[in-house]
Parts: sequence; C-alpha cells; structure tokens
Amino acid sequence: MPQDAMHSIPSAVLVIIHYHEGTPFVFLTKRSAGLKAHSSEISFPGGKHAEEDPTLLETALRETQEEIGVAFSPSDIAGSLQAVRTMTSNHYIVPFVTVQDMLPKARISESEIENVLDVPLIRTLKTIEPDKEHFRLSKNAYRFTYNGNVIWGATARIMKQLYDSLLIRPS
Repeated sequence: MPQDAMHSIPSAVLVIIHYHEGTPFVFLTKRSAGLKAHSSEISFPGGKHAEEDPTLLETALRETQEEIGVAFSPSDIAGSLQAVRTMTSNHYIVPFVTVQDMLPKARISESEIENVLDVPLIRTLKTIEPDKEHFRLSKNAYRFTYNGNVIWGATARIMKQLYDSLLIRPS
C-alpha cells in the first residue's frame, strides 16, 4: 500500500462492464440521499473494507452483491485500475474490473442505493471535461455526465483511467 494510503480508509469498488447488442455499458449507482457520506452521488458499486473481508477484492465483491444484488466471484475479475483517493472523506479506493457479456437485472438495496444507472461507456467517456467546481480540491478534477447526472470525484478519476486506457477522444 502506498505511503499516502496508510492513514486512509481502505475501500474497493467494482467496475462492471457489460454489453447490450455489442455496445459496452457500465453500471453506476446513485447513492441514497439518506446516507451519511457521499449521499446522492454517482459511484461504482463498492464500499469500505470490513474486518471479515480477507482482501479488498472480497470487499468489492461483497459490497456489489449487497448494493445491487449481483454476485461475482474472484475468477470473474479481469484486473484492477490504479487506486484513487476521495477528495473529502479520506477513502483509498481500489477499483477492480469485470467484463461480462450479459448481467442479471440488478436488485438494489434501497437503504444504500437510490438507483442503478446503466451507462453507455464510450458515449459517457466522451463527455469528459475539467471539473472547475472541484478544481480547488484536486488539480486532476474531471467530470462526466449522463442523462443529467454529474459523475465527479473519485468515480470520475476511475472513469478517466478508462478514458485514457481506451484512448477515447471527445466528440
């Protein structure tokens, strides 16, 4: 674990890429307005590491099943992206990635998740722009938009990694 992450809260998310008629989509969640931290924000399914989780991968898998009712196993994981830190809550987040042909319908945990957004990946990545509102918190602040939903913060920095690795260019 990098030195700056030693005093952060370890967390993990699952980037679920799947296909509809040959087009890649990604699952994002809109967090419940009643949550103490990051309420109503757009995020990947996942959360804080629990003592019973042997690894951060297990955290991502457990939290994904709790939040959206879709179960994955470690063998479903293609790899991970670079860890990111939240700007406001001191979480150190490891994003794991799975690529699936199709997924079952999500069954959301209404206490944690308001809605699941099934986002067309490439079209959403092309909406990248500097996040001027949060630039004071991070010089690497970006934002993406989908159907009026603003994706910012750690989730946007994970999306930026997908953007960079897929060599997407804005429209």
